[in-house]
Amino acid sequence: MISGKDVRPGNWSNVTDLYDNGDFSVIWGNYDGNPKKSLGTRWNGAWDKDDMGYPKTFGNPVWYVEPDILAKGILLTLLEFTLRNPNSGGNKDAIIAALAECFRSA
Repeated sequence: MISGKDVRPGNWSNVTDLYDNGDFSVIWGNYDGNPKKSLGTRWNGAWDKDDMGYPKTFGNPVWYVEPDILAKGILLTLLEFTLRNPNSGGNKDAIIAALAECFRSA
């Protein structure tokens, strides 16, 4: 299993970790040179240390880029979950900042 903070393929920059509960991770950053930030999600893998989770490309862990139309809903749900469960692995301030960017760019 690999932690989300350790998944940093070259096509992502300015990455902020929003959520990581060990099983699932969510990031906010610039994907593939786009100046508008995107939401990336992934399953970190099973407890087997050799499991790279999903998605992966050629055996390397990567992020799934969520469509813009879903990003606000995911971020709002993630914020609500984090506020209700402060020890869940969510970064409340980073989630709020990502939401603010989403609404500014709408």
